[in-house]
Amino acid sequence: MKTITRNTTIEEWFTMLVGLLVFIAAGTGVLVPGFYDHVVDPRYATGTIMADLISMVSVLLLAACIIWSRRGSAIARLSWVALLTYIAYAYALYCFDRMFTILYPVYMAIFGISTFLIVSILTRLDIQELAERANGMKLRRCTAIFLILTGAILYVIELPIILSRILSMDIEAGGTPFMVMDMVLVAPIAILTGIWLWQHHPWGAVLSAIFLIKAITIMTSFLIADYIDWFTGRLVSPGATIAFTVVYVLVYFFTWNYFSAFNKKSITKLQTA
Repeated sequence: MKTITRNTTIEEWFTMLVGLLVFIAAGTGVLVPGFYDHVVDPRYATGTIMADLISMVSVLLLAACIIWSRRGSAIARLSWVALLTYIAYAYALYCFDRMFTILYPVYMAIFGISTFLIVSILTRLDIQELAERANGMKLRRCTAIFLILTGAILYVIELPIILSRILSMDIEAGGTPFMVMDMVLVAPIAILTGIWLWQHHPWGAVLSAIFLIKAITIMTSFLIADYIDWFTGRLVSPGATIAFTVVYVLVYFFTWNYFSAFNKKSITKLQTA
């Protein structure tokens, strides 16, 4: 067995490259007035800017994850993958939603490199080690049920919207790319992760952490944007935002509950094969 501190140089360099590209892309979106004009539907303008801000914060957190991962932190290693998952998801939406700004090639590069990094890091995790650490997690079955319900709720909310647009042939309706991502990837992975966690499958323990941290990042950008629109009178459905906030609090609780199992040891060492 080799420790992760000796074999992560390529992953670290490519993560830094992703971070640089994100700062270029997101920083431009935040700092250049009107950058998304005529590219982003005005209804989603606030959400796009907030997504850029959260992406920039995620890069700073990635730097911390690399440092702590070198010191053997399992939590940092899992957070590293989760933050890359958020970035890949965010810029996949930019690509699939045809946000044809001058930085569109950068969006594609971020999406592609992040995806390959996620696969690379996941294949080198010591899954059994992580599963053993998570075995002491309280409310394991409650967490599993929460993950399953999260996936199911996404289908209940978003699938009828997609079907209605198919029936109405509404080609002008926005928001479809993220719904497709949710239906094809997020929802089924959430459900499968919940099932595996219930069954004590090692991958259930690993994917639970990644899913929960990724959920915190994406929900943070959505909620901040919603509350800004609410206070400025542009929010269409406050009830949905309130419900979303309750789910957000639950995600934080289950994330804390998950990682509390790791704190039972003073030093969390993670190894890769």
